[in-house]
Amino acid sequence: MKKVWFKKLTATVCIMAMTIAMFTGCQKTEKVKETDAVTGEENKDKDSQKEESVKPVKIHILNRVNAEVIVEDNPILKELEDKLNVEIEYEAPPINNYNEKLQIAMAAGNVPDIIYNWGGADTNYEQWAGDGLLAELDDKIQNYPNIMATVPEDYWPAIRSTKTGKIHAIPKCNVDNYWGFIINQKWLDNLGLKAPTNLQELKEVAHQFTYNDPDQNGKKDTYGLTYTSADVAPLKYSFGVTDGVKDTDGQYKIQQKKSGYIPYLNYLRDLYADGSFDPEFFTNEYNVDVEKVVANTVGMTVAHQVGVLRLLKDAPDAVERFTYIGAMANDKGERNCYLTPSMWGAWMISADADVDKCLEVIDYAMSEEGFALMSLGKQGEHYNSYDYKTRMVDRTEEQTAALNSITSSYFTFTYAKEGAAAVVENATTKERLDKYYTDFNAMQASVTANKIPNIKAPLVTTFSADNPDLVTKLSELEVQYIVGEIDLATFEDFLNNTYFPAAEAMNAEYVKWMEDYDAANK
Repeated sequence: MKKVWFKKLTATVCIMAMTIAMFTGCQKTEKVKETDAVTGEENKDKDSQKEESVKPVKIHILNRVNAEVIVEDNPILKELEDKLNVEIEYEAPPINNYNEKLQIAMAAGNVPDIIYNWGGADTNYEQWAGDGLLAELDDKIQNYPNIMATVPEDYWPAIRSTKTGKIHAIPKCNVDNYWGFIINQKWLDNLGLKAPTNLQELKEVAHQFTYNDPDQNGKKDTYGLTYTSADVAPLKYSFGVTDGVKDTDGQYKIQQKKSGYIPYLNYLRDLYADGSFDPEFFTNEYNVDVEKVVANTVGMTVAHQVGVLRLLKDAPDAVERFTYIGAMANDKGERNCYLTPSMWGAWMISADADVDKCLEVIDYAMSEEGFALMSLGKQGEHYNSYDYKTRMVDRTEEQTAALNSITSSYFTFTYAKEGAAAVVENATTKERLDKYYTDFNAMQASVTANKIPNIKAPLVTTFSADNPDLVTKLSELEVQYIVGEIDLATFEDFLNNTYFPAAEAMNAEYVKWMEDYDAANK
């Protein structure tokens, strides 16, 4: 009996062992082949150790970020690192000299893995693409669903290099920016004025802001209008001096050939002669115009719909002090606004980078989860709840204050999904949100919005880089004409005998490109 029982037990053990071996073999076939004589359980331990020992991919990011955001030990970057198994080296030079830092890095061949380019598909992008510094992304982007879902289809032609015919960057999507002006509402009220709606009214308001003591301090220390150059976009709208728009005769022309170009400069010349155009406009660095408006030394500058709320960090009473208005009506009563594909620069990827890992980071940042993380921080820590569909966020004042040091619109990989930002910037109270929509809705109702393309004619996109001295000379003479240092005859002599001959081929290509674009989009 004992022998029979023992034989049965032995058989049972053998069957169980074979069953376990078969099950283990089915689950771990490849690992058994790798280790041969070891058991499945030991295989699992070794494999886990192998996975745990995979080193994170190092990614160097260069971005243009406002100084309030602290990148060292940033919890959002830490979350990205943990989720995607990356080690991020984040470099954020000051905004004012970001382009200089970028140029130095690219010229030295010290190319970061992911590089933010403020100008998008500008002449620098074209140059770096042509020099082989940037990765070709055409065959890869289709594999990243969040990128494809976030970036509108018509953005890709705008980012395609005219030099290589390839895509080398991922557009950073923005909301549609309706460019107009920030105006000092307190000054208007003090002087009994209404916000201007046409060119003549703007000229009159600028004059009174300069000479009628709008801040009521008893001193002549104010100006009507300021900007950082002579390229005042919303005023150009009023004169039809905008790329992608036909001239009054129904023909396409470069800006300097348009019938409204000289009248536009004459308008600025009149403002300057009157003393109501900030005399430092052509030396103002980036954002200095806004600083002057906040400091109550100038009454107006160029801005879009979020402009007033963006002033809150420097001017807590911005909602009461300022109003956002649209472009001015021209002498025909037409009040136009022009919208190009709303791209806020682009994320270039180095040709030497781990391109797929870089795209994985950007793709996650463009998912709904990543979009909320990059824009709002970590749920439970920086906000309580968020509704993506309505873009409503619940957070305390303390959470909002903490958020300002870890992220911003500059910090995000995409500022907008489906055409809207994660939240209206700085609209943390009902009062602020109401102010935003009151101004924005009034502005949209006052203008005709016109969609225009980003011009991708090769000679147009590279003209400034190919002719730096000529373009610089044009800018210098524009300023000299506005401030009265040269007369119209001298300026037109330069245009007719120097600039236009040099730009002839570019102008012809621009005209053909626009005509082809119109034909393709009928």
